[in-house]
Amino acid sequence: MTGGTAGIGRQIAAKLRSAGLTVLVTGRDQQRGAAAAADLGATFLSADHATIAGNLDLARRVRELAPRLDVLVNNVGGAAFPQRTVTAEGHEATLALNYLGPIVLTRALLPTLTADARVVQVVSSAFTMHSGDPFTEPAGYTAISAYARAKQLNLLATLSLARQLTGDATVNAVNPGMAWTPGVQALTPQSVPAWRYIWPLVRMIQRRAAPEKAARIPALLALHPDGTGRFYESDGKAKPLPQRLLDPALQARAWQTAVDLTSPPSPTGPEHPRKE
Repeated sequence: MTGGTAGIGRQIAAKLRSAGLTVLVTGRDQQRGAAAAADLGATFLSADHATIAGNLDLARRVRELAPRLDVLVNNVGGAAFPQRTVTAEGHEATLALNYLGPIVLTRALLPTLTADARVVQVVSSAFTMHSGDPFTEPAGYTAISAYARAKQLNLLATLSLARQLTGDATVNAVNPGMAWTPGVQALTPQSVPAWRYIWPLVRMIQRRAAPEKAARIPALLALHPDGTGRFYESDGKAKPLPQRLLDPALQARAWQTAVDLTSPPSPTGPEHPRKE
């Protein structure tokens, strides 16, 4: 359970614990994470989710603690960078946190997934805000535009993975809906310029959105999915995607692009995910 020490992630982790699962939660802050894990009855793992090295190190430690995984929930993410930021590895930071990181971690943990494993990618309705080529960074950085593009790429890659793991695991994406989380609290009018004139109203609505409610559908998909390769809205219903996002070639490209950007080229050509 990535990003499981506060907000929606913590509420999902609590629901998984209530269902009897042994839960590992991740976060950046060691002190807060340890306290949250103790309260949940979970195990805390510190992680730098914005770097490839950080996600690979996390995967190594997860494999040591849990050689077999029933559930992987990639929840960590957000429009966390008000100004365009580049990681030490050379990736635009919002893209790294919301797209490259979750795919790297998922890919590294594929061999640990059990026969009926469930993978849940937490995305956002913001993916609909990006209408251009998802493989081209928009000109004129804003936090929300970078976030929308990254979540769209995450969604596309997730659908590709679902197709390639058919029969081995269920893989779904979900928009949990609005919630008053630390990430949302940190937003500014500069993060979402279109909201700057109605910012007080937006904040009033956001404050009323409970993380516990937003956690319900992601937790349900982690415990009792009714299919694979679907996008779910916060009401629990599988929703159709825009036609252009249904292209299997586009989805496969999103998966392969993440692989290509985060690992040395393979002499055998494009990778096809496979559990060992």
